[in-house]
Amino acid sequence: MKFRTRIFSISILTVSAVLAVIVSLSWSRIMKVELEQLDARLCMEEKRIMDFYLRKERRGNNPLSTFPMASNADNADDWLINDLTQKLRINSASQLMLFVESNESGVLTQSDGVDVQAVISTLNSESEEQFTSADRNGATVLCHLVFFEHNKSQWRASFYHTAQAQSFIAVDVSATTNQLKSTLREALIVVIPFSLLLCVLGAWFITSNTIRPINRLQKSMNMVTKKDLSHRLPEHKADQEFKILIAAYNTMLERLEDSFQQISRFTADAAHELKTPLTVLRGKLEQAVINENVEQLDLNAILDEVGHLSAITRKLLLLSQADAGSMALHLEAINITDLLDELTADMELLSDELVLHCAIEQALIIQGDAVLLRQLLNNVLVNVMRYSLHEKGVTIQAKQNGGQIDVLISNFCLPMSDAVRVKLFERFYRGEPEHMQGLSGSGLGLSLAREIARAHDGDLIIEASDQELFTLRLSLPIAK
Repeated sequence: MKFRTRIFSISILTVSAVLAVIVSLSWSRIMKVELEQLDARLCMEEKRIMDFYLRKERRGNNPLSTFPMASNADNADDWLINDLTQKLRINSASQLMLFVESNESGVLTQSDGVDVQAVISTLNSESEEQFTSADRNGATVLCHLVFFEHNKSQWRASFYHTAQAQSFIAVDVSATTNQLKSTLREALIVVIPFSLLLCVLGAWFITSNTIRPINRLQKSMNMVTKKDLSHRLPEHKADQEFKILIAAYNTMLERLEDSFQQISRFTADAAHELKTPLTVLRGKLEQAVINENVEQLDLNAILDEVGHLSAITRKLLLLSQADAGSMALHLEAINITDLLDELTADMELLSDELVLHCAIEQALIIQGDAVLLRQLLNNVLVNVMRYSLHEKGVTIQAKQNGGQIDVLISNFCLPMSDAVRVKLFERFYRGEPEHMQGLSGSGLGLSLAREIARAHDGDLIIEASDQELFTLRLSLPIAK
């Protein structure tokens, strides 16, 4: 199902459900109000019929003198029944029960076709409700109301008692509800098609407004190609929720663009690094072939270039494995103390001018790959040997710090700005020309060292310090 269709369907169902709830609640409220009005009418009318029949009892056949609206009626009782059916909103006299009894004369009237006295005798007085109303003269009228079932129909009845008489009047509730249902049905015949039309228009409006920003995003996304990742989606016209989505998408594009640029730069740098020794090898081999004198081959130089190529290839392989998260580790217990002692001893042998200060705790053991950890420390110390001011000294500290081993290597160097320090872990970055001073190197050493540290759940960072002081902190978790 298409997203547009799903939104449209959900909108239709939601609006329809809301309308259904509104109609149901309105019907319940209408019924409640109608019953309250019916109670008031019953209470008022039964007092009126009691007065009517008491006057009729006292005045003989001239009770209508006080009912001018019925002065032309041929039969007072018929007039009263007709008047009650209209005021109580029922269809016929069969939906009405009437009973009036005086203390002096007994039963004054009761409905035909039904034993009203028998019905009254079956009613439970405990279920009666009291209802207070006011008659035409403003006098308070207290009635007793009760629901009861007769001939499978629900009836609403009202009792009224005085010292001289009592009256009872009941109506079939279904007459009232049927009338309301009929009215509601006629209204719904008009309302439902109009409501459905409103539902469709409302759903179309909601769907269009929901889809519009998505279409705008799609058009903007189609403008992004693999050759042009610089295009960003605009946020200023988008809703707040889509601004979050657009910001996340733009951030992803920035990371993707940086990654593409890094890969492109890495490929170009790797090709450049491999090109130099290959060119040297080719030149020496071509020279020997042209001169047809194999003895002129400088095997040592060729061996150096092959070793350089091999070292670069190995570092590139390790970096690619680190990027893929597949750097293979052959874990074993490694004594960092012994490894640092061995490497610092080599440093002292390589330079007579180097002033080395070591503070290395004994028995610093971690679980790691011996070859890779040696590569890590060797890369770091080779950089120290190349770029430090030997006469000012190099400090190497190693100690256990909680659950990890910290190796702190500090040396003095030529002033180095923060902008340069940030780039030192970038691949093939060798620093500024004033730091190179004709020194060779691939620019992969520190980058590879950090990847090896991270592969061991550790890290290698540059500590903040003065521009003439360079400090590296290597953190590795201790063996558990």
